[in-house]
Amino acid sequence: MLEYGMTSKGMTNMNFLSKNIVAGIWAFILGEVLAYITSQLESMTPDYTLVGWCSVIMGLVVINCVDKITADANPSKKED
Repeated sequence: MLEYGMTSKGMTNMNFLSKNIVAGIWAFILGEVLAYITSQLESMTPDYTLVGWCSVIMGLVVINCVDKITADANPSKKED
């Protein structure tokens, strides 16, 4: 049996990756729902592909900015 040693850095990278995947999925879903609702209110046809890409990109930007801001604001967590 192979054993894989996970260091604290490895777990941090995995948490970062999983956080971004989940944020991207939720941003995509919420972006598509918002596009559908606004298209019905405005009686127009949205470009769901463009809305999906824009919502995922904006979701990833927001989640990473919030994570960076809160990590820098916490004085008890000092990385050496």
